[in-house]
Amino acid sequence: MGENKGGCFSVTIVVCIFLIVGLDVIAGLVAIQAEGAQEEVKHMKVWLLECKAPSQKAFVLGIIALVCLAAAHIFAVMIGCSISNIVKVLAVPKISAYINMACLSLTWIVAIAGAGILTMGIWTNRESRSKCGFTNKHFLSFGGKVCFFHAFVSVVFYLTTIISKRCPL
Repeated sequence: MGENKGGCFSVTIVVCIFLIVGLDVIAGLVAIQAEGAQEEVKHMKVWLLECKAPSQKAFVLGIIALVCLAAAHIFAVMIGCSISNIVKVLAVPKISAYINMACLSLTWIVAIAGAGILTMGIWTNRESRSKCGFTNKHFLSFGGKVCFFHAFVSVVFYLTTIISKRCPL
């Protein structure tokens, strides 16, 4: 009977990892598509000033990417923290527990950075913005790459969670 519980736990972890990685990959791909849609808009560049019309398609795709990143992060943190039982882990000082907390912190940092970069890309494509301003360099595609990195960091967080539960150190 105990083996069945462990098998169910393993299946849950695998499903969660695929869900989180899938959402992050979708967010990254959609953000890169948003960058392509932004580049299709007519623009004129004079020195540092760039005049470009906002792209509604890039705006919508950027929001979709941001929502996918947020959903992936919520799943990663909520499910990962419930699996790791952080309060119990921090009560006993172990190296694996500290590594787990470092990975959790890194997951938050990467998610906040990705959300901020995607938000800057979305902000440049809003309808109410002025037509000319300083050049903005590929925020959406860079945000998409950060989404891919978030997938990697989330998997590492899950692995450290599993190791910290089973490792005596």
